[in-house]
Amino acid sequence: MFRLIAHQTALLLALEHDHRYIQVLFPIDEGTKFNRHAPIVTQSDREYFAGSLELRNVHLKALDLLLEFWGLQRNGSEIYSDLPLNPVNHVWLKNHDHNQLRLTRVIRSLHLLGNESIARNLCAFLIEVSNEFDSISDKTVQFWRNALKG
Repeated sequence: MFRLIAHQTALLLALEHDHRYIQVLFPIDEGTKFNRHAPIVTQSDREYFAGSLELRNVHLKALDLLLEFWGLQRNGSEIYSDLPLNPVNHVWLKNHDHNQLRLTRVIRSLHLLGNESIARNLCAFLIEVSNEFDSISDKTVQFWRNALKG
């Protein structure tokens, strides 16, 4: 039991402090200065994902891992939190938190790679929550909205 808890703790620390994995798990259609080796989504990639339920489901498994880290959950295409919404339970609710940028990338990647309804629902959930907290800027909300374009 102790080994499992230690492993989970190490994983959560890695998710918070390593900034390269997100570009690999959630590729988008533009490059990043943080990981020059990260894949860039092409039209061909989009078509391939659109035609493969298996690929879309693998993408959603990565999403579920990060949602758990962010204090969120997914049931089908519904995004929600069982925990009270606050910065203690949801690290991304802190002022200028880098996880807000990660959420933008996740929304964009889901949108590009065939999980559009989940991308829209995640975006809507985040915007709804942002209305309750001053820690999320209007600029961040606009990034989330823009991630659904194109």
